[in-house]
Amino acid sequence: MGQARLGDDGRYHGDLPCQWCGALIDQGGRRRVRRYCGGWHRTRLYVTRVVVVITGAF
Repeated sequence: MGQARLGDDGRYHGDLPCQWCGALIDQGGRRRVRRYCGGWHRTRLYVTRVVVVITGAF
């Protein structure tokens, strides 16, 4: 597993796994951590959580 670290300049360096598929994402000196390798994976996680909440209500 990769690990991103916060540098002295306030930017993240290194790589972190995508929260949906586990693929390593290079942070590339970004100021905010990228948690997903694409917008589709962020959407899939959101939809999954909504479905779990709705089905749990019944």
